[in-house]
Amino acid sequence: MLRIAALVVAFAVPATALAETRTYETSGAQVSAPVGLTVKVKSITVGDDAVKVRLQASFDSNRTNSIAMNGADNAYLAWGEGDQERLHLRQVADNKWMRILNGKTMEGDLVFPGTLPATASKVTLVFNPGNEIGDVSGPGLAIPLELKR
Repeated sequence: MLRIAALVVAFAVPATALAETRTYETSGAQVSAPVGLTVKVKSITVGDDAVKVRLQASFDSNRTNSIAMNGADNAYLAWGEGDQERLHLRQVADNKWMRILNGKTMEGDLVFPGTLPATASKVTLVFNPGNEIGDVSGPGLAIPLELKR
């Protein structure tokens, strides 16, 4: 019995040593919507159980008092064309719609449970999928991101 336990530990240790966090800085990863929303992605951290996207979103508008960045359809991070190649956003506990008031800036880490394939070199961060970029309540945004170290 002791030999089996030692064998399990011997195989478990190298596997955890291989788990690596990859952090990518993003430059030029910014989009703006006509309603007055500007979103900038600062970095992406890929772990073995989640991807964190550090972003800053500012909203200044003379057309509406607030916008939602995570409306009817959940935001996601995609590395391919199919629905199977997406990680969906874990909702922010105290702001599940990711609502931003006029004149405010929101900054923090968004968490996408799961991981990206090691072969992924580009991803797209999508907010309000299906909405037009000119939607005044929740503009649809797609931010292409290159994963460069």
